[in-house]
Amino acid sequence: MKQLRSLLLFFLPFIVFTYASFIVFQKSCDQAMHVQAQKLIPFNHQTHIVKYEASDCELCHGYYDDGRYKGIPTIGDCKMCHDGNTAKEKAMFNGFKDTDKPWGSFAKQPDLVYFSHIAVMKNTKTARCASCHGNKLNSTTTAKIEGKMHMGTCMDCHDSLKISNKCTVCHD
Repeated sequence: MKQLRSLLLFFLPFIVFTYASFIVFQKSCDQAMHVQAQKLIPFNHQTHIVKYEASDCELCHGYYDDGRYKGIPTIGDCKMCHDGNTAKEKAMFNGFKDTDKPWGSFAKQPDLVYFSHIAVMKNTKTARCASCHGNKLNSTTTAKIEGKMHMGTCMDCHDSLKISNKCTVCHD
């Protein structure tokens, strides 16, 4: 009985410290993932998907030639379809360079997380954009549709796509 008590007294501080650390890191990660993104130009996903038939997310959110994910499109990307012929388009793009990105990202990863769109989207078990970003077909804003992206959500997706859940896959 004394041995059990000694072991408990020895491991209890470690268990409490580990649990408290987990809670603190989880809250920090959640906070970093959900900062308010800037929106310098209004955007309507629904219009672009329905009216302009841009149902393939990669049309605006594609990959560079070297395979890196572009993420948020630049003004130059927008001008490829919107040539600025209307007064509204000209006013909208005024004051921006072609390399500017007038929208912030809702999906900024904390420094301790590494995520590769190409590894998830281009493998043989292809995921879909809506899995993480929600169904943008009825979205009239750039607002994030899906709820918080907790680590458990990522791990569930890894399980369904048969991608390893080893810590080093996503964490340095």
